[in-house]
Amino acid sequence: MSRFTILPMPINQESCESFYQGAFAEHHICSLFFLYGYEAQKVSPDVGIDLIVTNIARSRFKGEVPLRSEIQVKSVLLDASGAFASISAEELEFLSSGDHRYCVFVILHGLRGSCDPQSFERGDDPDAINAVDRDLQAFAEQLAATEGRARRRQGALSIHDFDHVELSRFWLHSSQMKRMREERVWRLRPNGLFGLRITLEGRSVIVGEIRLIPELNDIRYITANCSAGGKVRKGALSMDDY
Repeated sequence: MSRFTILPMPINQESCESFYQGAFAEHHICSLFFLYGYEAQKVSPDVGIDLIVTNIARSRFKGEVPLRSEIQVKSVLLDASGAFASISAEELEFLSSGDHRYCVFVILHGLRGSCDPQSFERGDDPDAINAVDRDLQAFAEQLAATEGRARRRQGALSIHDFDHVELSRFWLHSSQMKRMREERVWRLRPNGLFGLRITLEGRSVIVGEIRLIPELNDIRYITANCSAGGKVRKGALSMDDY
């Protein structure tokens, strides 16, 4: 077999929901870059980078210095216990190198659903029927918020059963990924993967025990200048690095 042969990676029953969640997260980040006035292209085949972001139009029409950023997108589901990202040693090494390489994390939380309005199904007591449906939906939302991750592992919860989700985001430069690996914020697990614990406190994102500076919650600063940009790209993560 040629070393350049690309093997197909069909989804299966175990991987299909993760695939759709990941695709949703990638398109969400891609659309934000378009909103900010940058080009974002999906990379195919999978080479460890999901998106290439450029500023060709901004460079041409606004005189900006050309840029090219390589972005990998990770998505996680958050409940009352937090969220957890996993990554292989090889991928972590790859994302810990490269001056223009970034990892963006999309956190899904606050799952909400809606009930069939049953507009043409009047019945004897339509309000009572709708009230029962709303109560069942509210209970499902509560379970998702408190123990969604565990229920998902058990096959008792699917994000496809909901039609609204709240999103939080943060990004890390390769230098920050490298620092977190060296300082064991990324923890090696018994299965050989590295894991990162993620929690939210209000609008603040906490990775391990590190409360990230707010610039890292805004993906615009991957491409746009900010006063903290120099320190960020040297590995600074929190106000402890001030």
